[in-house]
Amino acid sequence: MTLAGKTVVILGGTSGIGLATARAAQTAGATVHVSGRSPERLEAARAALGAEAFTHEVDAADELATAALFERVGSLDHLFITAGQLVLDAKLAPDRATVAPALDTRFWGAVYAAKYAAPRMRSGGSITFMSGTAARRPLPGASVATASCGAVDALARALALDLAPLRVNTIQPGYVDTPLFDGIFGEQRDAVLAAAGAKLPVGRIGRPEEIADAVLFLMGNGYVTGINLVVDGGGVLV
Repeated sequence: MTLAGKTVVILGGTSGIGLATARAAQTAGATVHVSGRSPERLEAARAALGAEAFTHEVDAADELATAALFERVGSLDHLFITAGQLVLDAKLAPDRATVAPALDTRFWGAVYAAKYAAPRMRSGGSITFMSGTAARRPLPGASVATASCGAVDALARALALDLAPLRVNTIQPGYVDTPLFDGIFGEQRDAVLAAAGAKLPVGRIGRPEEIADAVLFLMGNGYVTGINLVVDGGGVLV
């Protein structure tokens, strides 16, 4: 299958894996819509993708805003949801308001996106959620964020049946060199990621383009549905 002439929507597509996927989909001939919460990142994405791409300021955790997004987009072929937040919650010490965004963005954002996109999808369409290898190897001190990954995995498998013949899959990246880690590790970012990469069988962390390549595989292969595709350099093995 080809993406030429298709419409691809990427929630959380203004940086990192989402932006790399948008670029790859454009190269494959698709018309791309990307959304994000930050006006600055949206402007940067618009500059990177060119005038052919469409950008939308949307909080994925906002159901009404998500519904309005798909009203504007109209018919589409493929949806990729990358939006998620890593919230630290060691020993569940933070209150609910602090940890809720971890579920609201990744899990409920996925629910809203699927709910409003699916009725507008053309034959042969697909939905790809992004969770993470935390669903297999839990993150200490981030229990709710870890749970959000597992919840998305389960949601995708259920929707692969409920929305059939639309295809629904999940991509599970491991460590990938994206801006997500800037705020988490600060000045130690490069050292921490280099140490993490050295422990992997491939000897390095991943690049956004490598995850994008896997996402395009899930969009393009019409015989794949209901799977969790791990792209982690062998991290779950070690």
